[in-house]
Amino acid sequence: MINDLKEFIAIDSTLAPKSSIDAPFGKNLRNVLDLFLNKASSYGLKVGEDNGFYGWADYGDPNKPIIGILCHADIVPCGEGWDTNPLELAEKDGVLYGRGVADDKGALAVMLHLLKRFKEEKLSLNHRVRLIVGLNEESGSACIKRYAKYQEIPRISLVPDADFPVINSEKGILHSLCTMTLPDAVKQNIFAFNAGQRANIVPDRAEFVVSEAYYNTIVSSVSNQMDFSVKKIDEHYHFVVTGVSGHASAPNKCDNAIFKAIYLLSFADEFFAQLYKNACSYSCNLYNSLWATDKSGDLTFNIGVATLDNVTLSLIYDFRLPLCVSKKAVCSTLEKYYQSVTIIQYSPNLFIPEDTPLIKTLLSVYRSITRNNRAKPLQIGGGTYARELPNAVAFGPTFSGRETNIHNRNECIPLSDLIKLSEIYYKAIIELDKLI
Repeated sequence: MINDLKEFIAIDSTLAPKSSIDAPFGKNLRNVLDLFLNKASSYGLKVGEDNGFYGWADYGDPNKPIIGILCHADIVPCGEGWDTNPLELAEKDGVLYGRGVADDKGALAVMLHLLKRFKEEKLSLNHRVRLIVGLNEESGSACIKRYAKYQEIPRISLVPDADFPVINSEKGILHSLCTMTLPDAVKQNIFAFNAGQRANIVPDRAEFVVSEAYYNTIVSSVSNQMDFSVKKIDEHYHFVVTGVSGHASAPNKCDNAIFKAIYLLSFADEFFAQLYKNACSYSCNLYNSLWATDKSGDLTFNIGVATLDNVTLSLIYDFRLPLCVSKKAVCSTLEKYYQSVTIIQYSPNLFIPEDTPLIKTLLSVYRSITRNNRAKPLQIGGGTYARELPNAVAFGPTFSGRETNIHNRNECIPLSDLIKLSEIYYKAIIELDKLI
């Protein structure tokens, strides 16, 4: 299993432009799909794929209905500042490091070997078990949306791409592009602003270039202990602001460099002061007017990308919405502060009552193996493949209290956790096989 994981980690499977008719998400994602299919086939599993959008491996009688397991092989960009090479699986003090080791290539390796174990044991089940591997989870899940349109739908599905004990609620996810034209006076003093790569990543670096007048006002107004550096190039001043990256579903664990950059600029011009006050901090008017909480959790937001073309400032927001907040309410509020608001992506909430047989069964499996009888279903801001198929639920692979640094530098998972996952998922499949 670890050797397979090492090979998965070695492929930089970030989204890239289509490279051929069977590589819609780029050459490297085609390569990681081929690696999975070849390994699964070598383990005696029946495999298939659909023009590079996704692939699958089956164990069991092809005439029986399916229990699905959904993993993804795509990753977010590695970023900088790692203590190890993010594309080489590393182990230190019993902990494995590498991009995707927790999100979601570690689970993929575990599940592949779970089906291999079923095959070796000749396990008799009432269902066929299908491991479905998607390649676009981090950028909209076009892969599994396509699967749902063209392939046999599992009667029930596990998604090992979240936390234990079991997830019964995933917030709505809204990505919005917001733009505003700079006033003439601002255009003459700011020449660049660039930060972030994805809406769903809290950016740890923001850069902007300003005039000497802006520079003098900023440095005379703020503490030199703030996380930024400045370099003069020609007649302009280049600022680099640093923060702490992480997943947009938990921005409270991070330090958004875009927020910090706009805060610095707020000292230089009223335009940025109003922007910061209205829409670019965790105490801003936008957040305060929208904030709500219910049984699905709290509203959160992140600005993941910022760009400037010297005329228009563009910001991409990531909102995680509880059941009580609609996308219409968010867009209406954004329109109070921006000239243009465009929805890039929207995924509705997923909510499964705690007393459903699916949730109760998986919770019982987790409790029986961990002996944690107080464990209860969780509500998360993250979005998983569970939204894309009926009767699907996120279940693991991260144990309570573990910090795996997904979407951040030094992504990791304890080796002992990966080994324990095999036991949990083995029993989960057997129990679900009885349930349906």
